[in-house]
Amino acid sequence: MPAVILSVLEHPLAAPAVLAAARCLAERVGATLINALAIRVPPIETILRTEEILSRKNEARIRARESARSYVLKAAFDAWSSGREPGGPIAAWHDIEARADQTVTEWGRRADFVVLQRPWPQDTEPDRLALHAALFETGRPVLVVPPEQAARPFGRSIAIAWRNEARTVKTVLAAMHLIGQAGTVHVLAGVREGVPAPRLPDILEEHNMAAQLHVLPITGQDLFGQLLLAKAHELACDMIVMGAFARHPIHSLVLGGVTRHMLAHADLPAFMRH
Repeated sequence: MPAVILSVLEHPLAAPAVLAAARCLAERVGATLINALAIRVPPIETILRTEEILSRKNEARIRARESARSYVLKAAFDAWSSGREPGGPIAAWHDIEARADQTVTEWGRRADFVVLQRPWPQDTEPDRLALHAALFETGRPVLVVPPEQAARPFGRSIAIAWRNEARTVKTVLAAMHLIGQAGTVHVLAGVREGVPAPRLPDILEEHNMAAQLHVLPITGQDLFGQLLLAKAHELACDMIVMGAFARHPIHSLVLGGVTRHMLAHADLPAFMRH
């Protein structure tokens, strides 16, 4: 069945990389439609709790700012979509004024994959609502793209950050089509001192997927995220597949250590699922 990709566009500087990643993913999974979504922040959502009203002047200023941002995003979309090859996926533009988390949840649940940028370091928590909704509310696999790098192909050499539990298995299953097309697949499995060394995951053997196992020491969750990323670069991987974890089962903004590290520092596309 043809797949649908939701590409969430937020920052104009990152839009070309997000759109290019969506196209690359579409080519690898056989997607026929890429929905490019720009979400304008409603002025009412910018009011602080200490404020009682939204003045007309501020409302006009916020709407003008958001319209200008959407205009630049549309220009990036037009430049990207003009390079569509015959037979490639259809690209559709959507511009909506709404809450980012609610919109990404609604649209993401109708898609097969969600693509959006990794947050900028200076982004505040409200700026990360789209990402958290994609990861923890849509139930879909999410491709998180580094915003500060030029677009480049990925999926030729894949690193799987393996953890023997349900979320990682779900993520690997969602990425199986990508894994099957990769030239090389590396499984990066962490092990604590005194624990028997892991072996290649059964899910890869059962799907007849060849992979190389690399065992990494776990000395701390944040340090392990750094080690994972360094090993992926050492192996010349161009993307990483991993589960997304939250420390609190309800409040998904409290992320697990490795997930938090990747969403702050990953300079490779990260294919994630909760």
